[in-house]
Amino acid sequence: MKKKLLKHTTPLCFLPNGNLIAYSKGNVIIIDKDDRIIKKNHIQRGWAELLFSNFKPISRLLRIGLRASIAISDNVILFSRGNSIYELDLIDGIVSSGFYLGKGIRPLNFTKIEGIKGFEDGVVFGGYLMNFKKRPVSIYKRYSRDKWKIVFTFEDGAINHIHNIIPDRFRNCIWVLTGDFGEASAIWKISNDFSKVEKVLSNKQMYRSCACFPIKEGLLYATDAPFANNFIYLLDNSLNVSPISELPGSCIYACQVDNQFVFSTTVEPDGRDNMIINLLSRKKRGAGIKDSYAHIYVGNLDKGFIEVYKEKKDLWPYLFQFGAFRFPCGDNKTRILYFQPIATNMHDLDLLSMKL
Repeated sequence: MKKKLLKHTTPLCFLPNGNLIAYSKGNVIIIDKDDRIIKKNHIQRGWAELLFSNFKPISRLLRIGLRASIAISDNVILFSRGNSIYELDLIDGIVSSGFYLGKGIRPLNFTKIEGIKGFEDGVVFGGYLMNFKKRPVSIYKRYSRDKWKIVFTFEDGAINHIHNIIPDRFRNCIWVLTGDFGEASAIWKISNDFSKVEKVLSNKQMYRSCACFPIKEGLLYATDAPFANNFIYLLDNSLNVSPISELPGSCIYACQVDNQFVFSTTVEPDGRDNMIINLLSRKKRGAGIKDSYAHIYVGNLDKGFIEVYKEKKDLWPYLFQFGAFRFPCGDNKTRILYFQPIATNMHDLDLLSMKL
């Protein structure tokens, strides 16, 4: 059974101590394991958020609020807003001056590298941007407060953008997931502190992914293919790819709860034609999007995957964001799934929870 925790609230990340960080209308909220609010830190909002945060479709259109986030410690989190990355001290409520990435660049996900042989610990992200001309795209690593350095750059013509960076303790490497079209749809393996980069699989939509989990048997990943059939796949240790479960849509967001893996499907258009008129529709789905619902699938390699929840895409066009479910980043030490429906007709932008 789902439970509504807070209206118009985005789950951001888990702290190492297990508390959940969420955001709502200028407040960064700390929620304990019993779903009690134990502290709020108010941060300054821009004019767009002040004017439009109560109107959800406009809020979605303008990408108002905090986006990707990750905990540095129990007392400090990173978050992205616009094209900048900030650090928030949860004790004194002070927000850093920020690090500006450049026009149109933002992280889709932050990643913490920790305990991977051959790599220094730290937080990294890859550039996510509209990049149909496949200009160079970089991986950035934090080295101090508001200080980031480029540790690797994909050359001109290689990729459109970076979806995710996945540390793998089983194989002591890092996997990079890139998109979106042709050779840019790829899974890359990085070792030796970013000095060795190998393209493992590419040039098929079955290798286009935003969500991946290293397990003993290999890599468990879901595809992000709006115009092709979508699956949860296993990339085994011999680099063979096997379908595990079919999905009714592309997958952008995923998380892990205890020993279960959670994938959200997306309601979106084809994506190959970037004309604005296609985003002004809500009816023309990509061929890989089988219905008008965002779905949540939960399971693992042993038990398989089942659908546990779904909500229908709302009536607003795709320009006002795709239908999906967003999850907090980090180590969830409970058996409770926290999630936020986006562009749905029931609980749009609310914070929900469900016991798995």
